[in-house]
Amino acid sequence: MFLIFLSACDRDEIPNSEIINDETPTPLVVEKNLDKELEEEEEEQEEMDFALKNFKIPSKGTRPYAVMIDNAGPRVLPQGGLNLAQIVYEIIVEGGETRFMPVFWDQEPSMIGPVRSSRHYFLDYSMEHDAIYAHIGWSPMAQSDISKFGINNINGVWGVYWDITDDPYNWQDSYTSMEKLKSYVENVGVRTTTEKEPVFSYSDQPVLLEKGQKAEKISLKYSWVMSASYKYDKEKGVYFRFRKDEPHMERVSEEQIFAKNIIIQLVRNYSIQGDSAGRQEVDTVGSGSGYYITNGKCIEITWSKPGRTDKTQYFDKDGNNISLNLGQTWIQIFPTNGSLEIE
Repeated sequence: MFLIFLSACDRDEIPNSEIINDETPTPLVVEKNLDKELEEEEEEQEEMDFALKNFKIPSKGTRPYAVMIDNAGPRVLPQGGLNLAQIVYEIIVEGGETRFMPVFWDQEPSMIGPVRSSRHYFLDYSMEHDAIYAHIGWSPMAQSDISKFGINNINGVWGVYWDITDDPYNWQDSYTSMEKLKSYVENVGVRTTTEKEPVFSYSDQPVLLEKGQKAEKISLKYSWVMSASYKYDKEKGVYFRFRKDEPHMERVSEEQIFAKNIIIQLVRNYSIQGDSAGRQEVDTVGSGSGYYITNGKCIEITWSKPGRTDKTQYFDKDGNNISLNLGQTWIQIFPTNGSLEIE
């Protein structure tokens, strides 16, 4: 795979205007330029409006909710609630499958799921947001870490979750809603505010990555059983998401999921020694490389996370923290031995 930088700059020549009777000529060229600028502003506004269709800027000082979502096999589809999260993490689990962890601030999805069990490395990203963590079940390491770090979690509580089928053998049909999660939190008196600084900042001007390379098609093959991809829609200014080459749809809206920002964080993963289920370890702490993609462009980035509860920072080549465009962000925690294509 080759990543090619393309650049072009064409400048229209402005003809000299003729002066008649010593009067100032009608500024036709200026009017045309103004019309073009207005058209470009209208196009940018249309793009922003679509990207903000389901989006709310995360509230500083408010604790979000992070929920474990299944992504294995066809019975999980369509998943609910992913379109309303401000941030969604995708990380590999045992068997080469992946799971999602959407993070919600002040959103009210009526169906979130299917909810599944915790894996310990997802906690590292939940903790950096100081999120209230929702799941049904856990791996041994996740159970230990939830206790060790004192994580406020909602684990399969009766009345908070419900099954959408009558099949007692279907473990991929459990759902919750933000209303039920918040009601439980209120009843048990869990803290709903945080002093943690936000992990990301949002730019009040469009982030264009003008020095970046073209990025209109992104393909991420996590393993031989799981892949994700995105295609850029220039008119709407967003990336429509695909799961295993099929449009990734949301249950309630029945619409295809899209992202405004995509962060690809390259990490090492490997099987935990002695774990009979093949569960994974993921090196979330330390530093590494990756990519930031938005508005049809891509730049190389680096990431750094000093400790499991610390926030992950993402830097451009000049060492500056990246700023996000307003809209949903997907963070692909992607194996260093996976197959990645950006074109």
